[in-house]
Amino acid sequence: MSMMHAVVAGGSKMSSLTILAIVIPIAVAVVLFLVGFCFSRRRAMKKYNMVSEENVGNEIKTIESLQFDWDTIEAATNKFSDDNKTGEGGFGVVYKGTLFNGRQIAVKRLSKSSGQGAVEFKNEILVVAKLQHRNLVRLLGFCLEGEDKLLVYEYVTTKALITFYSVWPI
Repeated sequence: MSMMHAVVAGGSKMSSLTILAIVIPIAVAVVLFLVGFCFSRRRAMKKYNMVSEENVGNEIKTIESLQFDWDTIEAATNKFSDDNKTGEGGFGVVYKGTLFNGRQIAVKRLSKSSGQGAVEFKNEILVVAKLQHRNLVRLLGFCLEGEDKLLVYEYVTTKALITFYSVWPI
């Protein structure tokens, strides 16, 4: 009986070493994964906080802060001159313009057949103006004058610009 007991004990000892040989590397891998995850999360939060701090002064609080005067847009585009026309699509015509301070803008004059009301248009402007991505053109504001709805974007000199409403060539 003592011989059989020794074999079982020896076999048990061997399986404990095998278990330890499997569990320890797995535990180390899990700890390393958690440390890496925490590090990357902290780094992402730090980056997010830096972006948030930069935008505190530029935060869009009201729709009025985005509204351009019709006369300003009309002067910037030389009264929507065909010479300033840069593109045309299903949503309207795009004009290049220059504001009084020298900033270049792209003005999309939405087609009157869009069917969107002024309230819906303004609500959508607030949402779109807060979107920021390297592949999206930044919306600077809008202008509503009677039936005319204008979107004012930063002017970018690339081949194609992706906007919230459509893609239009420059």
